[in-house]
Amino acid sequence: MENQNLIIALSLVALITGTALLVNWAANRTIPGLLKIAAGSIITSVGILLMSMQGTISPLISIIIANALLLGGRIPTLMGIATFWNQEKTKLPLFTGAWLVLTLVGFVYFTLVDESTLWRMRIYTIMMVIFDICNVFILTRGIRIERKLRPAISISASYGAYLLVTLFSFNAVAEFTLMFLRSGTPLGTDDPGTSILLIGSIVTLTVFTFAIVIMTMEEMAAEHHENSIYDPITTVLNKRTLVEVGNRVLGVALRYTKPVSLLTIEVTNLNEVIDAYGIKVGNELLRHFALMASDRRRNEDVLARSGPKTFHMLLPGVDEIGSQIVLKKIKDSLGSEEYVYRGNIIKVQVAIAIITKREEELHLQQMLQEGDVELLRVKTATLALS
Repeated sequence: MENQNLIIALSLVALITGTALLVNWAANRTIPGLLKIAAGSIITSVGILLMSMQGTISPLISIIIANALLLGGRIPTLMGIATFWNQEKTKLPLFTGAWLVLTLVGFVYFTLVDESTLWRMRIYTIMMVIFDICNVFILTRGIRIERKLRPAISISASYGAYLLVTLFSFNAVAEFTLMFLRSGTPLGTDDPGTSILLIGSIVTLTVFTFAIVIMTMEEMAAEHHENSIYDPITTVLNKRTLVEVGNRVLGVALRYTKPVSLLTIEVTNLNEVIDAYGIKVGNELLRHFALMASDRRRNEDVLARSGPKTFHMLLPGVDEIGSQIVLKKIKDSLGSEEYVYRGNIIKVQVAIAIITKREEELHLQQMLQEGDVELLRVKTATLALS
């Protein structure tokens, strides 16, 4: 009864870890992918429960349906991990879904037509190895991309992700090896290879749950760090960081007697877009503008969102003529690359004010105040002309 006891323990661990992942999602709903991971874990838990009833209920339920849930739960888990690492468009869930259909056909044949525990074990192992390889690919690719795009992630250790990579890599090798060590007897029969597999499954569920929780904690820490530096909607600097970085920029310009220009930019039609399409589209419009403005600036220029619809751009070493060139580039880019929502072209309308200072006039707070006044003058003049 040793393996039967291990099956019962595995069922209990599956229920506990599935519940833990569901609670983890409920406490961190803003993080994408956690709900899919929790749902996949619960589906897998139900499959394990049905699998543990082999010999007491019909093979159709305890073998075919149980394996369908046990393996099928891995697909939403894979989708959740992909979503967590911003790879929603990956084709791997579709690929594994196709393989799962073939696997279930094999289970039906080797259960109802030609009874063979050994072949059920082999096709199960192949499917599990495919899932492990797909998860490793998603995780390693996601870590590499995120470290390039997110500074907060680049300084993080990513313990949870690396723990999952190690777990899936080890399982891919171990499960394939155990396939040759198992005797092909039913799951509840005492067999050393089956015992190792069941113990490994218990360890896998426990480590997987801990790794997901660690990944969640690391993501929350990264978001907190990013929100203290970057605007969460547009991902450009926030006003607090603008003041810190801007003072250093002005200090360098003062030392080398260079001019500094400040662009104060307001997205004037933001309220109209929000009224017509909703806040989500309004945020997308802000992101579109931030991307266009970022693409038209130098590495040393500082772009920040300083208000609900206001941006500031510091241009060190740029005089009045140079700032006019930057202004024209931004307006040209907004005119040539429009934002499209459900077939509707939404143009970003902006008002831009320019302030240029030199030497003793280089005071950031004063420049920001003068920029706001100049922006009001520009908007008033635009309304008068229209």
